[in-house]
Amino acid sequence: MLLERTVLKKIIIAEHYGFCMGVKRAISKTEETVLHDKRVTILNEIVHNEAIVEKFKRDGVGQAKSIEEIDGGTVIIPAHGVSPEILQKARECGLKVVDATCPLVIRIHKIIMRLAENGYRILHFGDKAHDETIGIVGHAPNRVTVIGNLDAIRGLSPIEGKLALTSQTTARVADFVEIEREVKIKFPQIEVFNTICNATNQRQAAIMDLAPRVNLMLVVGSQTSANSKRLAQIARAICGRGYLINSARDILPEWFHVGDKDIETVGISAGASTPDFLIASAIERLKEIAGGGVEVVYPRKQNNQNSLFLKDYQI
Repeated sequence: MLLERTVLKKIIIAEHYGFCMGVKRAISKTEETVLHDKRVTILNEIVHNEAIVEKFKRDGVGQAKSIEEIDGGTVIIPAHGVSPEILQKARECGLKVVDATCPLVIRIHKIIMRLAENGYRILHFGDKAHDETIGIVGHAPNRVTVIGNLDAIRGLSPIEGKLALTSQTTARVADFVEIEREVKIKFPQIEVFNTICNATNQRQAAIMDLAPRVNLMLVVGSQTSANSKRLAQIARAICGRGYLINSARDILPEWFHVGDKDIETVGISAGASTPDFLIASAIERLKEIAGGGVEVVYPRKQNNQNSLFLKDYQI
């Protein structure tokens, strides 16, 4: 089918995008485990990206929502981590446990446990339904209160004594700044631990740098990925036109015909759990829509560290 030619002239890739350290580590651990163990099951999703989840399913790796669903063999704990209770239950069921929790999430677990041991109540900024937050709360369930927005803080009763603030690793940096400001007003004694990971900071800063320079932003990532959704939120707020796409198939030609506004420059970023091949296929799709002759501007230091994973994935 012929596509109507657009005026798209340039595609700019964000300075930081794609796989973070924790995601690469989790995938590597899973691939290594599959080579040596015959019965392997991932608890929940190893990372929040549909292409990676489907890849391991094709490889015969099981997926379960609870330990009770796993009938022997090896269980892989995903990058987002779990509570100590889940780990204990896995061992009691006789499962071999491979822990692929991101080291930066483990760092939060340690902070939470140490704060709780020292008598602190903890306000944790995050999504209470997110796998990472569920695991974090499980490390001190009687001491942690999850807050998702400013209204949640305003609705809190007075808290006396030691109090701390932590954050989900993938939280929006600007949101955390607002949360920190609000809790300090309401609870002057609070101690703040900014546990947003560096990869999240880098990718959000890169979006904020790129979005003002383009007419449209694409963020490649799954709807289940918290950090991808936040990148898309930032892109829309700054650029005015921003889309979260799961794959190149989601890119629609009509996005590039907006009244009398020409979409000449498109920016691309990707969430921390998005493999490079999805970014590459998005670029090819944009070239197809443009009818060729598009300049692609890559970052000064290209993020090629995902290439090890390209051969086994399919779109």
